[in-house]
Amino acid sequence: MAMKTKQELKDVFNGVSSLLFQAAAVDWDGSGAIALVPEYDLPITVDTLQITQDDPTVNHYKIIGLDGDWTSSATLGDMTIQFTVPTKANDVLKLAYGDDAVKESVAATLDGFNYSGSALTIKKKKVTGTFILVNEEKDQIMVMSGVALWAKPLYENPGTEPFAIQFTGTMETDGNPNFAFLKKGEPVGE
Repeated sequence: MAMKTKQELKDVFNGVSSLLFQAAAVDWDGSGAIALVPEYDLPITVDTLQITQDDPTVNHYKIIGLDGDWTSSATLGDMTIQFTVPTKANDVLKLAYGDDAVKESVAATLDGFNYSGSALTIKKKKVTGTFILVNEEKDQIMVMSGVALWAKPLYENPGTEPFAIQFTGTMETDGNPNFAFLKKGEPVGE
């Protein structure tokens, strides 16, 4: 086989324009096209989206008489997914903490004025599903399945940044692919 050149190997996914979420898991079993039906197009704070994997832990096995490794093995590093959603919209709060954590139609009075809105009970809730990243040109998507996230409220710089929900988690695997890189083709039905 001939050596592949840099240009032949250039196949990049860059510049996210949307982060879509659906609770349904995706199973890439190869039986045909999977219908992606996202429930949310989440507003993500610029530069907060991170998808990383820690370095592997390398296990060295040595024997007497040789300076190098006799053999070695490794444990993969932990996956981390993190992003910030700058909104207090009830739908996002319910996604993050559960339907029963959000009480809609609460009211109060202060200095002769009525205030109304919603209330949130912070609870631990595992958010699982599939995330779909759409590139800037909208001609490629990166699908991440097996995502598991937990939320926390974030209001670190109230003078310059809005109240937000930060999601942090990992990718759980069951032996099926976790990432799919897809390029836009012909419209469905043509």
